[in-house]
Amino acid sequence: MNENITPAMVQYYEMKEQYKDCILFFRMWDFYEMFDDDAHIAHKVLWIAITTRNKNSANPTPLAGIPFHAKEKYLPLFINAWYKVAFAEQVSDPKLKWIVKREVVRVVTPATLSLEWDIYDSDNSSNYIISIVENEWLYGISLLDIWTNKWSTGEFNSMSNLKNELYKLWPKEVVLEKKLYGNTELIEILEKKFSLNIYYFDPKEKVKQKLINHFQVKTLEWFWIENKPLSQKSSSLLLEYLEANQKTKLDFLNTISYISFDSYMNLDESTINNLDLVYNFSTKSSTIWTLFWVLNKTKTSMWTSFLREQIIKPLNNIEQIKNRLDFIEEFTKNKILLDKIREKLEYVSNINSILNRLALNRANPRDLLNLKKSLLSIVEIHEIIQNEWSEKLKQIIK
Repeated sequence: MNENITPAMVQYYEMKEQYKDCILFFRMWDFYEMFDDDAHIAHKVLWIAITTRNKNSANPTPLAGIPFHAKEKYLPLFINAWYKVAFAEQVSDPKLKWIVKREVVRVVTPATLSLEWDIYDSDNSSNYIISIVENEWLYGISLLDIWTNKWSTGEFNSMSNLKNELYKLWPKEVVLEKKLYGNTELIEILEKKFSLNIYYFDPKEKVKQKLINHFQVKTLEWFWIENKPLSQKSSSLLLEYLEANQKTKLDFLNTISYISFDSYMNLDESTINNLDLVYNFSTKSSTIWTLFWVLNKTKTSMWTSFLREQIIKPLNNIEQIKNRLDFIEEFTKNKILLDKIREKLEYVSNINSILNRLALNRANPRDLLNLKKSLLSIVEIHEIIQNEWSEKLKQIIK
């Protein structure tokens, strides 16, 4: 390192050493600046020009920057190119005499992009982040959909069963314990089939105690994982990884469930492919000419995600199926009611995402306005249903 570098660049190199696997957005006044290899990557991914810092030096430092207010435009380009982005923000008053203090305040990854702004809530694909651990050919998996805060965990006794579950999820991000670095079969599945970057992470806290402290309980029996060590380990791994990246406690993740295969039909990869349920190999599309594409007339991103999951995990409990059909029938018999409800649903945003950003102090005025519109629309929907003649629908809603 050049002995004549500025104090700000000393800060940069110290942070970059800690976040080697990330693109470092280094806040300099009204810009996020990137240096050295990060600058070249920014040029390739964002198509922005590379300049140099200390250009009169024998070895000038490559530099690329984006305006602070343009981060909404450029951040997803990095994420969609499978890079992680660390935000190094100014945390002291820049008007003070001494050098501005900077800290990495969070790391943004593919599955956590929606925690930034509401414009990233409209993707129709799944938004799962998963963690996987292994012990003597038994696999533990923990999976979280950050759009819905649906967090579950399970254990598998074979790679084929784990592979089938992964195929249904089609995750955006995967975290492995470091000992799985040499598991070539698993890595090949994740990299070649799902085109995922793999992040390796080892929990530093005691696994079971970490979950007990997080959920503020005395035992994990309520979640059916008291005697499931691999589920505990994978869930603790995922939680600690997210907290390390978000730099805060994730109190809004307040429950977890154990995966039960009894409540839905267990479709394998071949069946899902041959029936074109959520992916069509002819069109190479996850939307066009699939069953999901035919059925998807949803008005909200929440129910788009729900529909996709129900297609690949259809119910096999006859009572649940009957209840769902009763619900649907009430709307198919009353087209006027259906149209009224769909009109109101136009104003319902992804409420869970908004609440998550509120919990993380990242909500903006648009989030608050969308939350207001959503809640008002939900109240109006409830009133419309209450004013209808259908007692069955009222009972179902109740």
